[in-house]
Amino acid sequence: MWKLSIAVFAVIVVAALGVWVAHGSNIFTKDKVQVVVKTTNPNFGTEEEHIEWKDEFHLGLDIAGPIGGVGLLGALGSFVMMRRQGLRTMKNSA
Repeated sequence: MWKLSIAVFAVIVVAALGVWVAHGSNIFTKDKVQVVVKTTNPNFGTEEEHIEWKDEFHLGLDIAGPIGGVGLLGALGSFVMMRRQGLRTMKNSA
């Protein structure tokens, strides 16, 4: 049972940090992305740049960090409990 909980916590940690890296390894969570749109002015023939904001979620370390930390603490706690249970069974069988 403890090995299963260690595996579940490890999957949570790897998933949280993997999503964080895939979203650009930002420190803070972002909900909008800056997009530069170039348009041509028909009167003068020059290009103008306009900045628009597009709704897009990028996970930051401010959310992924605590999730990973709780996962690591859970895995460590499960490992300690597994070791204690193993020592108890060794003590009782001797």
